[in-house]
Amino acid sequence: MSSNKSYYEILGIDTTTDVNGLKKAYKEKLLSIHPDKNRDSSQLGVTIDDLQRAYQVLVDSDLRANYDKELEESYKKQGFHNNGEGLDEYSLDEFYFDPATGFYCLDCPRCQMSRGFEISEEMLEEHCIERNSGGFHVVVQCSACSLWLNVNFDVVEEYEST
Repeated sequence: MSSNKSYYEILGIDTTTDVNGLKKAYKEKLLSIHPDKNRDSSQLGVTIDDLQRAYQVLVDSDLRANYDKELEESYKKQGFHNNGEGLDEYSLDEFYFDPATGFYCLDCPRCQMSRGFEISEEMLEEHCIERNSGGFHVVVQCSACSLWLNVNFDVVEEYEST
């Protein structure tokens, strides 16, 4: 496969999409990148071979089940471990702070997008939810793929020394 995208990302579908939705997405994507319909399809990052292979695997229930297992294992190796609630837990301490932009940044553990996660102080203040166990969390999505993370953090008060 020439693309680093999952078969689901190639076809632009969710992992729960049924066979009818899969067929519809395949036809739409195929038309969108076909050279007769789109003269500049090379810029889309997906080839007809990519689409055909993704479709062949996902339309077959056994191949799809095996692919899903392989995909889950590859995500685990990249740092994506499903904790059972659908969201992985990360600490804001695992993000790096970019003083030039003022954002806390993290490369996506799934799609490897550089700075796939960017969180501003403003976002933390406006969208944080207090945890029962203390501290706060905010839910954020990768800018390039469908991965959502639950980012935990504590508020540290700064004291001026007198």
